[in-house]
Amino acid sequence: MSEKNEKKTASSKVTVFLDTNKKVIIIFSVVVLVALAAFICCEVALSSSHKKNLIKIDEISYTLTNNSSELSEEELTARRTAALDSLAAYTKKSGITGIRANMLAADLYYQVNDYENAVLCYEAAAKKNKGSYTNPVNAYNAAVCYEQLGNVEEASKAYKTAAYSKNQVIANHAKFSYGRTLEALGNTDEAVKVYTELAELEKADDWSRLAKTRLISISK
Repeated sequence: MSEKNEKKTASSKVTVFLDTNKKVIIIFSVVVLVALAAFICCEVALSSSHKKNLIKIDEISYTLTNNSSELSEEELTARRTAALDSLAAYTKKSGITGIRANMLAADLYYQVNDYENAVLCYEAAAKKNKGSYTNPVNAYNAAVCYEQLGNVEEASKAYKTAAYSKNQVIANHAKFSYGRTLEALGNTDEAVKVYTELAELEKADDWSRLAKTRLISISK
């Protein structure tokens, strides 16, 4: 195989890998919501209104997903529409109610490729409590939506926010994506700095290995 074809094959594999992991992070936000709800119920004293609102949002989520595998696409669409209509009463609320409602709404919009509304909801969820540990996930997901919309500059900003947030469970993933978008914007010097941070990690993972690959490619 020629060097050109090898590079093309490697690039294709990376693209598939990244696309797959983007979906994982979008789905991951649902996992975060479940963990968040459990934490709140067990450890945090919420106001009566927040508790009632969270129960209502859980009901919306249950109605949406219950026996959903047996439904036609038309029936699923009807359920998503009904869920979004019901969530509208909670997305503008403050605190955990607003965070939970906006994250669920964002995931629903993302599922039907409505990236404009999805990014608005992810960003709204982040603004409800800037110190929330869900914010890095919201920032990452907003970045994915911006990329889908072709807005690489805003995507890069959001990836940076996700990459350098405290308690970031997807920091390396976000950091690689930040470097990738810097490259796309022609800011190679900054991209090299970001890739180098990943490449020099003591504990290597898929993202640090991909960073090393990009550094080699850039240096040629």
